[in-house]
Amino acid sequence: YIAILPGFGIVTHILSPSARKPLLGPRVFIGSLAAIGLLSYTVWGHHMFLSGMNPFSATLFSVPTLIITIPATIVTLLWIGTLYGARLRFTTASLFCLGFVSVFVSGGISGFFLAQPSIDIYLHGTYFVVGHFHFVMGVAAMFGIFAGTYFWFPKMFGRMMNETIGKVHFILTFIGVYCIFMPMHYLGLHG
Repeated sequence: YIAILPGFGIVTHILSPSARKPLLGPRVFIGSLAAIGLLSYTVWGHHMFLSGMNPFSATLFSVPTLIITIPATIVTLLWIGTLYGARLRFTTASLFCLGFVSVFVSGGISGFFLAQPSIDIYLHGTYFVVGHFHFVMGVAAMFGIFAGTYFWFPKMFGRMMNETIGKVHFILTFIGVYCIFMPMHYLGLHG
C-alpha cells in the first residue's frame, strides 16, 4: 500500500484541474491516505497465510487487511465524486488517471478475496494472485507515473507532448492490460 500512495497523490493532483472542480472532501481524503499509510504497517502478514502461520495470527492479519479497504474505497469514491457532473477534459494525463482508478478498483476487488485466509489458501500460488498484484501494484503505479509524466513534462521543459500519440499510448496500454491480467483472475479461480 505504501508503494501506491504516490500514485494516489498524482491522480488526485491531476483529476481536479482536469475536472475543473475542486477535490471533493479534501480533509477526508487526507485522513483516508493517513489511515492507509498507518494500516499498511499492520497487513504484511497476509502474504504469509500459507507459511505455517497460526490460524489465530492469520485472523489477526486478516482484520486490518479487510479494514484497509475502507479508506481505499473512500479515496476512490472521492475521486468519482469529484468527477460527477464535471466538464472533464480528456487529456492524456486525465485518461491515465481514469485508467488508474479503473485498474485500482479491479485489482482492489480481487484483493478483498485474498485478504481472507480461507479463500487465500485456495487461491495462493495461482494466477489470481498474479493478476491482482499486477493490477494494483504494477499497472496502477505505472498509470500514475504516465499520468504525472504527461501532466508535468510541459511544465518542466516548456514543450508540449503529442496528445494524439499519448492517447494511442493510453488506449493500447489500457486494452492490453485488461487483456493480459483479467483472464488471470479466471485462470486462478480454476486452480
